[in-house]
Amino acid sequence: MLSVRDRRDRPPEEGVVAELQGFAVDKAFFTSHKGILLETELVFGIILVSVFAYDAFKIYRTEMAPGAIQGDQQ
Repeated sequence: MLSVRDRRDRPPEEGVVAELQGFAVDKAFFTSHKGILLETELVFGIILVSVFAYDAFKIYRTEMAPGAIQGDQQ
């Protein structure tokens, strides 16, 4: 098995395989403390964006477009 240093010292390969090597998942990073914090941060970020988007839509419907809601009730 090649170590990281051996892979770094080799000349770059050509073709599609060489282009995809930069996108390899480092499992050791995701199991480290920094990786776990990054995963947690991403999940909370997605939740926060979802909550803000829902809240903005709710505010828009109630305050900015009240005619649409009153028209539905009649």
